Amino acid sequence: MIPMHDSISFIDAAPDQYDQFMIMMKEELDDYLEPSLEQVGLTWEEYGEVFRTVGDVCEINFDGAAVGFYWIELRAHVLHIHALILKPEFQNKGIGGAVLNILDENFRDRAKTMELGVHESNNGARALYERRGFKAVRKLDDIGFIIMQKPTSGA
Repeated sequence: MIPMHDSISFIDAAPDQYDQFMIMMKEELDDYLEPSLEQVGLTWEEYGEVFRTVGDVCEINFDGAAVGFYWIELRAHVLHIHALILKPEFQNKGIGGAVLNILDENFRDRAKTMELGVHESNNGARALYERRGFKAVRKLDDIGFIIMQKPTSGA
């Protein structure tokens, strides 16, 4: 079941929440995130600095409860979704798909394309993105990521 849009809200992440988001990413993505960072020559600390200084990070709220975060960046009419992560107890409930739909609606006048990367082993996320119309456009074999894109509804 996909939640109603009015059940979901976004709040700019406060500085103390960045650490919380980083911990969530490390817990959920540790199998491939750290090795991927090593492949591209970034330490966890350097990644954290990029995370804090590039794009926008927002807390995702569902029915008033903080359920996760997203990290996005708009560049050259492309909305890059660097991360979308939900607490485990809120996964597989339609919230992630609803967030993608809302981002599409909110950026359709400024972005022609939405883009994200997903690790090839993350089958659940890949299936979600495919259901939302994302298509694989290239694969980064050295780090095992698939880059996916979809046109925004305004394109």
